[in-house]
Amino acid sequence: MISTFFLLMMSSSAIAQCTKITAQSQLSSTSDGVGALWYGSLDYNNGSLGLPSVVDISTSNDFQPDGTLLASSVAPFTSYAVNSGYVSEQVLFRCDAADAGKVYEVYATNGDAAYAGMYDDGSITGVAPKSYATYVRNIAIRFTNMETGEFYDKIWKSRPLTGLDTDSQGRLLVKAKNFSAVQTEIFRLNYARSGTNNAASYLYAYTQPNAYIAFRGPGITGPADGADSQTSFPGWYGTWPASIGLYNYVTFRRGATCKVSNFTPVVTLPAINISALQAGEVSQSPFTLDFQCQSAATSGLKTGQIALGFLAPPASVAAATKYGLITSGAANYLLDEQYGAAGHARGVGVKIYRNNQPMQFLTTDTTKTTGWSPILGGDQTLVDSNTAQGINSYTETFMAQLEKFGGDELTAGSYQAHAQILIRIQ
Repeated sequence: MISTFFLLMMSSSAIAQCTKITAQSQLSSTSDGVGALWYGSLDYNNGSLGLPSVVDISTSNDFQPDGTLLASSVAPFTSYAVNSGYVSEQVLFRCDAADAGKVYEVYATNGDAAYAGMYDDGSITGVAPKSYATYVRNIAIRFTNMETGEFYDKIWKSRPLTGLDTDSQGRLLVKAKNFSAVQTEIFRLNYARSGTNNAASYLYAYTQPNAYIAFRGPGITGPADGADSQTSFPGWYGTWPASIGLYNYVTFRRGATCKVSNFTPVVTLPAINISALQAGEVSQSPFTLDFQCQSAATSGLKTGQIALGFLAPPASVAAATKYGLITSGAANYLLDEQYGAAGHARGVGVKIYRNNQPMQFLTTDTTKTTGWSPILGGDQTLVDSNTAQGINSYTETFMAQLEKFGGDELTAGSYQAHAQILIRIQ
């Protein structure tokens, strides 16, 4: 009998592999991070891109020319990837140490969906390249990977995942914090793709994501660089950690509208001392807002009418809430964005006066009436009327006033805050 002995040699790289992590029990230690259930890039699973809750679409190509940028935002992966959000330390995949340099995030638009990521409508006239058709008529969307600086398109691109944490055995931990932030841009196009929604008000209900992020690494198949997402989607949906889209987050309103054309960017308030504030004195400074309206636009707070508001930042809202300065969901004062920090004034806030009447500050852009004012509800001046285009131009002066609010001890220091000017169809 002749016996033959074969010695099979396998390198460690040949058996290296990545594993999807969906439970804490899969991790070797709590110090590794968070292990939790996640399903992947289901159609309805997108999170918030940080866009305004309402985006206005003008009925006039003159008022909103081809390629007008209507909204823009930058959002972290932890916010936009899934509707429940990820915590930054959530471990999505674990890979062997030998897999270093072989793990990637892979990204593309949703190339097999006509109203999500198939058609680059922004390139039709060249006004907004790589902006893809959506389910809303005249609206295209563009995404930018904030790490690579590249636009998303329907051809898959990848980015190496580096600088990864490791566990006690040296294995790589691919966490939510390792994936890229995304910039989103919403453009109005003159081109109107057939079959799209043309309603006066439409909460985006088309469930197809506009784009995806997939994962690729040893043991987990993902899209290849250069493949077309219209026909290539290996790994969908279970090992794709992000659905990127508008579904259920943005309402588009269509009609005659108004827009900001210019404003005073920085309002400097004169210094004032504690004794003067205690005596009821204030520090004031005017600022100007220029805006345009279509002649068919109607000023007011009812559905379809145009309103103006000043949106306070979250830090100011949190401070105002703490001191009981919120009435019916709107803030009575704009507080310092670092309120309570060393060197920052306390016991004071800013009010904006319109036509000698105080305005409240919006705490969210989702409210219908509280904190809003009719666009033509002040002492604005008509400075130009273009009857050919149906556009009226206005200017208005507001007063910013720093004063004590009585809910906290007056403390000397600096004051700094900002407010966002919003004009929208109600």
